[in-house]
Amino acid sequence: MTAPEAPAPPAPRRAREGIMWRKWLRIFHRDIGYVAVALIIAYGVSGLAVNHIEDWNPNYTFAERGFDIGPLPAGDPAALADAAITRLRLDRASVRGHFLETARELRVFLTDGQEARLDVTTGKGKLKLVARRPVLFQLNALHLNNLKGAWTYVADAFAVALIILALTGMTMMKGDRGLLGRGKYFVLAGLAVPVGFIAYAFA
Repeated sequence: MTAPEAPAPPAPRRAREGIMWRKWLRIFHRDIGYVAVALIIAYGVSGLAVNHIEDWNPNYTFAERGFDIGPLPAGDPAALADAAITRLRLDRASVRGHFLETARELRVFLTDGQEARLDVTTGKGKLKLVARRPVLFQLNALHLNNLKGAWTYVADAFAVALIILALTGMTMMKGDRGLLGRGKYFVLAGLAVPVGFIAYAFA
């Protein structure tokens, strides 16, 4: 019979402590990531939309619809506007005012920048429609903190969570795969991108 192998000597205390704190870093990174994943995706989608604000409106869609409601009965501007609102079947709660721009052209102002413009003698005109983009409008409101109030503290907590995710992600590995190994090159590469753009933009 062969003699049983001698048990391996226990790891030095310092090594055990290193293993423990890296274990906790992985736990924090994992669990905070689970909690933050929904907001990370929401902020990412909103960021893509808002980044291209020069090319489109990330919150609203705009459209125009022509109409012909027939000549309006003679009357003062208020009576003309009332007739137009009735024939167009507009929600009176959304009406913000009216203005007779010329003897023939009437404008009825609605909420969110919407507007009906028509020729009172023919009843022909155009209805300018503005609608919120579904989902994107709400995501942008969260991302840009348009809600204010309690959401400010949620957004602050999310910002802290992102910092923790970044720090734990950098330090939870050791050796060649850790920060002091190849990790430092990735960190420097990631840092070089914003620094380079800032240097170029403000040179």
